[in-house]
Amino acid sequence: MFLLLFAGFTTAPPVDSRPKPRLGLMTTLPLQWSEGGIEADLAKDAAPHPAFTRLSAQYNITPIDDLKAWAPKPKQLLLFAQPRAFAPSELVWIDNWVRQGGLVLILADPALQWGSLYPLGDKRRPLFTSMLSPLFDYWGVELVLPLEDEAPASMRKIGLFNIRTVTAGEWLPKANGDKGGCTILAKGLLADCRIGKGRAVLVADADFLDTAFWEGRGMRILTGKDEFANMALLQALLKALHDDKGLHGDFVEQ
Repeated sequence: MFLLLFAGFTTAPPVDSRPKPRLGLMTTLPLQWSEGGIEADLAKDAAPHPAFTRLSAQYNITPIDDLKAWAPKPKQLLLFAQPRAFAPSELVWIDNWVRQGGLVLILADPALQWGSLYPLGDKRRPLFTSMLSPLFDYWGVELVLPLEDEAPASMRKIGLFNIRTVTAGEWLPKANGDKGGCTILAKGLLADCRIGKGRAVLVADADFLDTAFWEGRGMRILTGKDEFANMALLQALLKALHDDKGLHGDFVEQ
């Protein structure tokens, strides 16, 4: 009996030894590195953005700057979060990569409100508006900013996910793109595009990653949960993309 009790106290829970899925990340947002320069990043209390920390817990993240030098593994995910402007040859590379089976989640904001240390026009600042219109046009969708007045921060219910953001865009179909390639969902916030052998999931917003819209420190202390499900939505979109699961049932705006 003593040996059984002792064994019960010393048995450790099973450890998940499976490797984390790989995720390539290209962004102008200060997710992995801060805007404060190398001195701030080397400080003792320096830490990545909470959104990057959450993603790192689930994915093996590779920051990317040069797409053509990147060597993706089969079925590797790629996340563009308000990325830099691309040269025409890079847009062709992205389109070819997706058509050959690539999987990409693109957060494209038409009017980013993310706070910055730098003024508008400074190259060190996150890109104010998405510069991927030629690619989106080719895929058959257009990113627009709705004209109606919007509250400083708006709440939206996407399936099971209550999210909060600001100045979110909208996807509209274009007649001259890939016919039938993209399905627009969640009242225009999402577009699910089947491009050749691959897939691109598009989100008409990037501000929802900002902790100002989801973290809610008081809520986490009381309940252990985020105030809004912004990060849960991002993780669910990545999982649906990885598992090749459609978005129709779980991502319908109510």
